[in-house]
Amino acid sequence: MSRHFLLRAPGRVAGQSGPWAANIRSNHTDSRQRLSNFWIPTVNVQKQDAAPDATQLLTRAGYLRQAYAGIFQMLPLGLRVQEKLEGLIDKHMRSAKASKVSLSSLTSKAVWQQSGRWKPGAEFFAFKDRRDSEWLLAPTHEEEITTLVAEVVQNRQQLPVRLYQISRKYRDEKRPRGGLLRGREFLMKDLYTFDATPQEAHKTYDEIRSAYRNFLDELTVPYTEARAESGDMGGNLSHEYHFPNTAGEDIVITCTDCDYARNEEFVSQRSYPPQPITEAPSPTTNAEPFLQEDLLSLNERSLIRAIAPQVSSKQSAPQILNSYAIKAALKGIVDIDSGLEDPLHFFEGIVATSANGNSSNKPSIYYLLDSRVDPQSVTHLIANDMALFSPAKVNFYTISAPENGINLLKLQNGDPCPECHKGTLKLDKAIEIAHTFHLGTRYSSKLGLAVRHTGSKDPIPVEMGCHGIGVSRLIAAVASCLSDEAGLNWPRVIAPFEAVVVVQTSKPERMQAAEKIYDELAGAGSSGSNTAVDVILDDRPDQGLGWKLKDADMIGYPVIIVVGKSFDQGKVEVQCRRLKVKQDVDIDGVAQFVHSLLKQL
Repeated sequence: MSRHFLLRAPGRVAGQSGPWAANIRSNHTDSRQRLSNFWIPTVNVQKQDAAPDATQLLTRAGYLRQAYAGIFQMLPLGLRVQEKLEGLIDKHMRSAKASKVSLSSLTSKAVWQQSGRWKPGAEFFAFKDRRDSEWLLAPTHEEEITTLVAEVVQNRQQLPVRLYQISRKYRDEKRPRGGLLRGREFLMKDLYTFDATPQEAHKTYDEIRSAYRNFLDELTVPYTEARAESGDMGGNLSHEYHFPNTAGEDIVITCTDCDYARNEEFVSQRSYPPQPITEAPSPTTNAEPFLQEDLLSLNERSLIRAIAPQVSSKQSAPQILNSYAIKAALKGIVDIDSGLEDPLHFFEGIVATSANGNSSNKPSIYYLLDSRVDPQSVTHLIANDMALFSPAKVNFYTISAPENGINLLKLQNGDPCPECHKGTLKLDKAIEIAHTFHLGTRYSSKLGLAVRHTGSKDPIPVEMGCHGIGVSRLIAAVASCLSDEAGLNWPRVIAPFEAVVVVQTSKPERMQAAEKIYDELAGAGSSGSNTAVDVILDDRPDQGLGWKLKDADMIGYPVIIVVGKSFDQGKVEVQCRRLKVKQDVDIDGVAQFVHSLLKQL
């Protein structure tokens, strides 16, 4: 694929030779924001049939550049978006009574071992210093913030505490993908909350959720708040915030009639104790057909045979088993490896090399039954396995539950809602852009963060919460959701500039009109009550009006004011792609019209 590099700067024309720096000059000393003084490099790529992803769009429009796999450099346009996003986050964190801190990107391996989160081979950037001390580039800061607060908070009266930061995080992704959506270095806002009791912690959790909703409402991008798994973070209460978008890696399930919303990974069922099988059952001749999936445990000592019913579906897609539901049903019993091919063959090799011994040392087979499966339907399977694997070498167990206790089937579009029983389910791919976790005392109990309560003999571990927003990820997510065939399309609140005045600089009277419009929008000559607009003037002398308009569409300014042909009739054209507006407006009424558009964005 051929690539042509084009620098937007005064005196620079596509294809012109010479170093970039030699072409950057300015003849203006006023306070107006001018594109002739603003560096925006652009890579123009040949048009492709497939729609470019968000990172490609951001690169083509001059917001960022990729330095290495999963690592990106923010350029002036991208940094303006990032800084406005950080300012918006600061505003809503202040509303949640949170104070801003800045923690080091270096964290000790020892404190991660103390919390129990250190895992050899995990996605950490780990290294040793010259004294052989072991360190990590922090992927998150639960350990460090807990240690910090433990040093200064000793009694209940010092709580609650709410601390947040916006900082770079590091994760050694095996396969960086999706550009800013899954990188090895990323910018994140993480808020940590500390409360004396579970009741106070849950109240804090609800307040932070409210602040997140207010923040996302101001972004004006449709989102879904979904119940989610806590995973390695700990705790038993977690919500994720998603932008529905085909570029996402998550599946969010919502109901058409009620507020049911779940990440596909979230499964509320509990596990049930295994029941030993002591003798081979008599096979049933009229057994109902079932779906089956075999899995191996992570320690390679157990074979799991997950069994679900074959049920009719409104969709043409075949029913399949839900690996997340299988993991939930086996929680506390065995951990599974869902990526192994032909687990039965692998298990046969394990059994062949295992010596006879007591039951605690023998390999095991677990028959995990969906509650809708009649246990009699699997008797022939169990009998065959016991004939193949001697009970002297293998333990056999069933795991079953009463009605609705275990559901192993994946939900599909059109399935009835399990909560309201009236609506139907809708499954959408989505981009996760934020999360809230109630951590409980997972970190405080291990890292010495405890306070004395009135009447308590010993200090009690502090209740914690962790609440994150992916800042760099959010930039790509918004770009992905709001872009169209013409280019990017930013919400007003985080756009690099809210409006651009595009003018043909070769005509002095038009240039004077453009500067007057700029001044009215920026507040320099406005007597109205409207707030100043963050506007920039495209006064680059070496580009034609048509090129500038395409460039403005690619950058994604919310509003474009064109001082062009209609100027001779005392009008200028005002464009807003998001509101589908393209209208000639009297020059004297431009500022008021632009304000009316921006209020809708």
